[in-house]
Amino acid sequence: MPIKKYLLAGLLVWTPLAITVAVLSWLVGSLDGMFIGTLTRLHAFPQDTLEWLAAVPGLGLILVAITLLATGALVSNVAGRWWVRQWDYLFTHIPIVKSIYTSVKKVSDTLFSDGGNAFRQAVMVQYPRPGLWTIAFQTGSPS
Repeated sequence: MPIKKYLLAGLLVWTPLAITVAVLSWLVGSLDGMFIGTLTRLHAFPQDTLEWLAAVPGLGLILVAITLLATGALVSNVAGRWWVRQWDYLFTHIPIVKSIYTSVKKVSDTLFSDGGNAFRQAVMVQYPRPGLWTIAFQTGSPS
């Protein structure tokens, strides 16, 4: 029986690592593909330059990180916060977009809150009907 035990132990070690590498590889490939696709549609560079850029692994990921940093810097001042409020107003007044945008915004605000209390405690609640219990996460203190 030690062979079965060792096989399972090996699977427990390698499976999370393999899945993590596969997901990260897919993410980097997708970002690179989106970046090169956008440049191709814009005709921003000659074809030989695009082929050279496509050969640089992770360039899309680096550009996404730079874009996120630049956006964060821009919206951290008064004028940037005004633009964010305008976008929020626009997206919360479009019928179908409103439900998606507000849901995603609530989740992201909870996950990335400065307090660091997002999903700190797991609790059991009766949902979807009395007598049926499910796990939920407490995201704040009741008032």
